[in-house]
Amino acid sequence: MPLSLPMLTSLLTPVLALLGLGLAIGAVLGFVAKKFRLESDPVVTRINDLLPQTQCGQCGYPGCKPYAEAIAAGDVINKCPPGGESTISQLADLLNIPALPLDESYGQPGVKKVAFIREAECIGCAKCIPACPVDAILGAPKYMHTVIESECTGCDLCIEPCPVDCIDLMPLEPYTTPIKTVEELNNEEILACINCALCVDECPVDILPHELYWACRGNDLAGAETLKLMHCIECGKCDRVCPSSIPLVEYYQAAMQSLNTQQTEKVQAGNAKQRFELHQQRMETLKIEEEQRRQKRAELAKKGPQSQTKDTILAALERVKSKKKPN
Repeated sequence: MPLSLPMLTSLLTPVLALLGLGLAIGAVLGFVAKKFRLESDPVVTRINDLLPQTQCGQCGYPGCKPYAEAIAAGDVINKCPPGGESTISQLADLLNIPALPLDESYGQPGVKKVAFIREAECIGCAKCIPACPVDAILGAPKYMHTVIESECTGCDLCIEPCPVDCIDLMPLEPYTTPIKTVEELNNEEILACINCALCVDECPVDILPHELYWACRGNDLAGAETLKLMHCIECGKCDRVCPSSIPLVEYYQAAMQSLNTQQTEKVQAGNAKQRFELHQQRMETLKIEEEQRRQKRAELAKKGPQSQTKDTILAALERVKSKKKPN
């Protein structure tokens, strides 16, 4: 049966009303979000991006971002042992202040480590899980736990809560083939480059090997990247024509390894920062839920044991009824 105009009007009126209400609410929410948006401090963001994101708390702050906020407010820049001198130097350049030596009262820089759980001794208490600031531990109560090696920052915050002391910090073994560092090459007796440019004519990928050498020798990774370091195919032709017998390819390999390590650490730091923020949100949610449960228990306690029993029975009956309802 075709719908008459009055019937169509009666059907469309509530739909249009709801649509209009939704648009109005959306407009109000959009205005509020724009009007009261909290802008993050760009200086804090840039400082935080330079910190190693281990979230270890050695600096005295509960994470890298709180330390970044403290630095922006005037605190010193030399409290981060995992970042070491390189992070201090970058912070000094960013803030245009003198670089300070690392304050070793907060700890000493060392090789990167990751947590390792001796699984045969793990009792599944799950106390290490909330302690991990980047949620790099997998497990559940009464089940064996393990660490996601690629996500662990080596902060050691999981060690203290473990009641059976089954967590160790182990040095992270590099997966790359050992290559001489630029510092080791610079300490060798090598004749000086005379800028003869013979290597330029030999290069099959049209880079400037002699200029790239100077950038690599000075550990100028940004300059080396600009000079197309990653285009080098390590053919060795430049080595063979160099009258000073400079191991050019070894310098390029050392710089490539440093650049790859730097880029990997940057990606890992970004991942750790994101996981730390998600961890903080999760812990805040759990805190709110626990407070709600505590309040509910307090209300039941005020009603007395008979009321508690009655409420429990009613809740159980409601669950049974909801299960019996047809889908």
